[in-house]
Amino acid sequence: MIAVCLFSVIELKSFRSVCRSWRSSASDNPFRSRPLIELKLLDPTENASQQGNAFLSRAAFFRVTPSSSPNQGWLIKSDTDLNSGKFRLLDHFSRIPLKHRCKSINLLRFNVSEIQEAYVVHDRRMDEPDLGFKRVVLATVQGGDHALGVGWDGRIRFWSGRIWTILKDQLAEFTDVVIHGGLTYALASDGSVWWISSSLSIFKYGPPLDESITGSDCRNLSFVQHGGELYIVDRILKEGDTLDPNVFYVCAVDDDGNQIGETSPKTIGFKVYKMDEDMGKWVEVKSLGDDAFVMATDTCFSVSAGEFHGCLKNAIYFADKECKIRVFKLEDASITRATSTEQNCFKMFAPSFF
Repeated sequence: MIAVCLFSVIELKSFRSVCRSWRSSASDNPFRSRPLIELKLLDPTENASQQGNAFLSRAAFFRVTPSSSPNQGWLIKSDTDLNSGKFRLLDHFSRIPLKHRCKSINLLRFNVSEIQEAYVVHDRRMDEPDLGFKRVVLATVQGGDHALGVGWDGRIRFWSGRIWTILKDQLAEFTDVVIHGGLTYALASDGSVWWISSSLSIFKYGPPLDESITGSDCRNLSFVQHGGELYIVDRILKEGDTLDPNVFYVCAVDDDGNQIGETSPKTIGFKVYKMDEDMGKWVEVKSLGDDAFVMATDTCFSVSAGEFHGCLKNAIYFADKECKIRVFKLEDASITRATSTEQNCFKMFAPSFF
């Protein structure tokens, strides 16, 4: 009963390592039959030449700390290799596998805890994410777990089990979707928040951001869950740069240093907003306190800076042109580019076991 409620494969392995009876009581990987690891979306018996190779791919971010000193650790991202079924590391800000890196983690030497999950619709034939979706979540709707995503066209679609269906009564263009407090919320391009019910009806939930900061091609809005609340992060792009809906920005390089895929538009800054319940409007946040935001292509989330090596508090980590990790500091609006993993503020992305 405990095993089937575990949050991740890492927790299952820890559970099974306690003793022989615990190990024999649970399958080595019951997650293979559960939708959290791989959910086939398209029926291969119908129009297989076009549909039989898409599935919902799950990745996860983990905090890894040495067992001997668990106060500070590193951030890693991994998924399960489709061919071997084994753990593999991914680039933090994309879905590109990191080759010739760590292939296993000794759980006697390191503590591993999952802190964030992320989904993409994956094309098995091309071995890359489907370009049609900007963000995908696994939502509980219509009595079960269904994939629900925001397309680059600004429309929200859900997988009915046979086809992708556009939600009815969409009165806005959307940029993000998130599961927060067990409920599903969508973010419109004007900064307004919409609630998606379990019956797939959509309702406006909150007011838009100030008109002066929305409606521009040089901005991109995302959700971040922080301190139990929903925040909006406004990513400001260089004037003239836009997000191309026909391109998936992977922001990664291969082992020889060659760029893989397309680079993203140049980011010149960020603004962060939270809802002021008393004033009934979004207000700009000048400080994230002791936390930092991580803005990946498939999910955005917050971390406690003190729990990671070199992580700057009140900062936003992201990837940009030239496929380099950067950090934006809210206190002075400056951007620092990673030129070496030896830089202290980027050590959280370079575990000692690499």
